Amino acid sequence: MRRSVIAFFLVATAILSAVNVRSYTLQFTDASNSIQVRWPTGTITIALSSSLSTPQQNIKTGSDVIGAVRRALDHWSKAANIRFQLVSSDVQSISAPGTRGDGVSLITVAHTAENAAPFNGVGVEMPGRARIFSTVGGSITEADIVLNPGQTFSTDGTAGTYDLEAIFTHEIGHLLGLEHSAVLGATMQPRQGKNGIYNLSSISQRNLSEDDLAGVRAIYGARLGAGVRGAIAGIINFSSGAPVFGANVWAEEVATGRVSASNITLANGSYRIEGLLPGNYRVFAQPLGGAIFSSEIASQRGAYVGLAINQQLSFSTEEVGTVTVAAGAIRPLNAQLSGSSPLLNPSFVGINGQLSTIAVPLAPIGTYRIFVAGEGISVSQLSKNGISTTS
Repeated sequence: MRRSVIAFFLVATAILSAVNVRSYTLQFTDASNSIQVRWPTGTITIALSSSLSTPQQNIKTGSDVIGAVRRALDHWSKAANIRFQLVSSDVQSISAPGTRGDGVSLITVAHTAENAAPFNGVGVEMPGRARIFSTVGGSITEADIVLNPGQTFSTDGTAGTYDLEAIFTHEIGHLLGLEHSAVLGATMQPRQGKNGIYNLSSISQRNLSEDDLAGVRAIYGARLGAGVRGAIAGIINFSSGAPVFGANVWAEEVATGRVSASNITLANGSYRIEGLLPGNYRVFAQPLGGAIFSSEIASQRGAYVGLAINQQLSFSTEEVGTVTVAAGAIRPLNAQLSGSSPLLNPSFVGINGQLSTIAVPLAPIGTYRIFVAGEGISVSQLSKNGISTTS
């Protein structure tokens, strides 16, 4: 298969910058999606390791490490019915896997053997990791966060470094029970960008998207004043009757074309899209495997573990229905997909010759040359009218 790059023009667009999206994935202890991983109470005690205030070789001098942690925690506590209680700790290392943990939910940046272990092998490029300990009933008893000693970090946007606040915000989402999202503009999408890409001092967002808000509220509930919203739920099968595992199902507003919410189907083909304002929506089903891979959604246990070993066959994105959502109600929508081959499923999108697998913020008004790239892409796969945007 050959890898191709195609360029074309879009005028006066703000692609990947103003799309209102939600596509969260929750953690479960079992493949049947019946035991959700979450904290049993709304107050979560977090221990800040003394390493956060100790100079580390891989963190730029003068970086506000503790401030970045506090701001990241604040993003989540303002979004849902939870609060964090912070304590100081002399503990430097996260708890080892295969144990019950030490009961201390630690955030650390210390360079120890245990802290480096999660980044061996395939994890070498990851900026941070979260390690969750829970009971068979799904109650989280401990959750640790550590930064990769082999990567560099800052809080001032220094080129070539990861943004501390953005990384902590992402890992705290895991600490709360969220998996990765298939929405590129979400804090919980699988990949984080380094500062300096596209000449931007900070490319990975520090704040939560609508995607992230919907996810944490699905677990812990919304704060007062968030409004009453509705949901769409159902099962997606192929025409053969086989369930579609790992499809990204999203709803977009009929009036505006904006993506409003999304969810990824389970092994039985079921999905549930929550956090929808009352109104009319078009619903679509899309395969993973373009910019987001199935293995990046899968965890080592729970409802999505099979995605890592049983890759879903590709299929063409299809519109599966139009529905009206009412406040406080769940609208059922089941569908069968034809299973035809996808017409276009690029792995990379970018501007001005630079390609990316993460969302790239752009100015609301401007003219950009948009590039798409992937295996086997040809000009014939693009319509003569190019592409459409909804931002």
